Amino acid sequence: MQDHDSDHQLADDHVITAADDHVIAANNHVTAAAADDEDQGGQPEVGATEAPAANENETIQSARAPRAHFRDRSRGWSARPAATNAGARPVPPAGTPLDAHAATDDVATGAAGARTNRARATTQGMRARRQRGLFAAILAVILLLFALSRILGTSTASAPPRPAAIPAATSIPFAAIAGAPITAKTVLGVGAKLKGPREAIQLPNGYIAVADTDNSRLAILDKGGSLVTSVQNGAIALAQPFALATQGNNLYVLDAVRGAIEQYDISGRFIREIIHDSALLQDARGMSIGKNGTIYAANPRSNAIVVLSPYGKLITQMTSPLGSGPAQYNQPSDIAVAPDSSLYIYDDANARIKHEDASGHFVMQWSAPQSDTIHSVHVLPLADGRLLASDPNGGALLVYPLHGGTPTRLPLRVAGQPLGPIQPLGLARLSNGDVLVTDGAGARLLVVTLP
Repeated sequence: MQDHDSDHQLADDHVITAADDHVIAANNHVTAAAADDEDQGGQPEVGATEAPAANENETIQSARAPRAHFRDRSRGWSARPAATNAGARPVPPAGTPLDAHAATDDVATGAAGARTNRARATTQGMRARRQRGLFAAILAVILLLFALSRILGTSTASAPPRPAAIPAATSIPFAAIAGAPITAKTVLGVGAKLKGPREAIQLPNGYIAVADTDNSRLAILDKGGSLVTSVQNGAIALAQPFALATQGNNLYVLDAVRGAIEQYDISGRFIREIIHDSALLQDARGMSIGKNGTIYAANPRSNAIVVLSPYGKLITQMTSPLGSGPAQYNQPSDIAVAPDSSLYIYDDANARIKHEDASGHFVMQWSAPQSDTIHSVHVLPLADGRLLASDPNGGALLVYPLHGGTPTRLPLRVAGQPLGPIQPLGLARLSNGDVLVTDGAGARLLVVTLP
C-alpha cells in the first residue's frame, strides 16, 4: 500500500512540475512582449489607450495565478484562489497565450483527478477490508455455534426428556433376607413336551399361552396344563418366541430373532404382524402392555426400551449410552407395567431393577441377582404394591417391600420331587391371585401362592 501511495505522489509531483514549466513559459512570453514595446520607444501604438498596460499587468498576474492551484511541496499545503463566481470557469486575461493557459488548466485538472482517483482507491480499499473483516467475523460465529452443538448434542432425538435433577447412581451389592422355602401348589405342562420355555401368561378364558422358545412355537394349554394348540406359523414360521402379553382377547407374541411382534386371538389364530423391524426389536427379550394398549419392549441389543402403539407405530425409544447412572441402561432385558403405568425394568449388566415413571424418568432402583439376557431375571408388580422378581441362577423368588429395601428370598420347591435344578424365569398373575412361574430348566409351569 505504501508503494502504491508513493507512485501516486510521484505522479502528482510530475504533474506539478509540468504546470510550473508552463507558467514560466507564459511569464517569459509576457516579458518578451514588454521588451519589444520598450525597443519601439515605449510608446503605445496609434489609437491605443492606457488599457493595454492594465491588460499587461493582468496578463502577468493571470499567468502567475495558476501557481496557487498547486501544492507548495516545500510547505506541505495547497491553496486555491477565491473565485468570484462559484463554479464559473475564469476567463483568460487579454494577452495570455491560449496554449499556455490551456496546458496549465489541463495539468491542474489532471493533478486534481489523480488525487480524486487516489482518494477513491483508498475508500474502496477500506470498504473491501471492512467487508472481509465482517465476513470473517460471521464465519467465526458460525463455526463456534457448530462446535457447541457438537459438544452439547449428546442425547438421541428419540430419548424422552430427563429431569434436570436426578438422583446419583447407587451401586449396592445384592443381598437378600433368607425366607422360608415356597412349594409349588400345582405343576402344569409336563405332558406338553415344552422345551426351554421363557414365559407363560393366562388368557381371559382361563387357558395358558406359553412362549415355547426352543421349540419355536406358541403353545396353548388348557386349565389343567394339557396341550390344546401348537402354533408354529404366523406371518411366517416362528423363529424364537420369547415374550408374551395380552390386551383383552388379543395375544401378542415377540419373535426375537425376526425382530417382530405378531397378534393372535386367544385360540391361537394368527391375526396380523403389527411390526417387523430388526433395528428396533431384533434380540429383544421382555414385553409388557400398558393402558390403551401401549406396547413396551426391552431390547438389550439396542440398549433401549421401545414404546409402540397398539398398531405397531413407534412412539418413542428410551435409550442411553451404556452406563450405570440413573438415566442410563446397560442391556435391559425385561420390563413390566404397573397398575399406575409406571415401569419396572431389569437392567441386566447393571444387575439392578429400575423403577421409572410412565415418561421414563428415574424414580428409584434396587440391587438384583446376576443373570444373562437369554435367561433373564423377570419382574412383576404385585397388586399390594410389592415387587416380585425371579432369580434364575438361585432357583428362588425375591419379594421387594412396598417402598424398596432389601428383598426376601424364597427358595422354590416342588412337592414329592427331590431337590433339583429349578430355573424360574417368566412371572405372571393368575386370576385367583396366585403367581404362574415359568421353569425354563424344568420345561414346566409352577403355580405358587406368595406369603
